[in-house]
Amino acid sequence: MLLVGVLVSGAAVVAQKWEQIAVLQADASRDETAIWVDNGDGFVLDGVIMIERRDGKLKDTYEVLHVYKKTVILKQPLRHDFPEGSRIYQ
Repeated sequence: MLLVGVLVSGAAVVAQKWEQIAVLQADASRDETAIWVDNGDGFVLDGVIMIERRDGKLKDTYEVLHVYKKTVILKQPLRHDFPEGSRIYQ
C-alpha cells in the first residue's frame, strides 16, 4: 500500500491510501485517453487513479470515465508517457 498526498483537479487528496489494482500492458503515450491494463476489475468509475512509472520517478493522477474489460478510458488525456509495466493505484 502506498500513502501519498497529491493534487487532483485543484483539490488536494491528502493522505490517500493507494492500493495497486493493475499494471499497464502496453506503453501509454501522452495525450491518449485509453490505457490497456492487465485487470480491469478493480477500477471505480469516476474514481481517481494514480499511474506510477516502473522506476518510481513519475506519478500522476487521472479520473476514470469508463472501463471495458481491460481497457480503461480516462476523463482527461495523459500528461506524460508511461511505459508498459507502470503500476496503477486506486
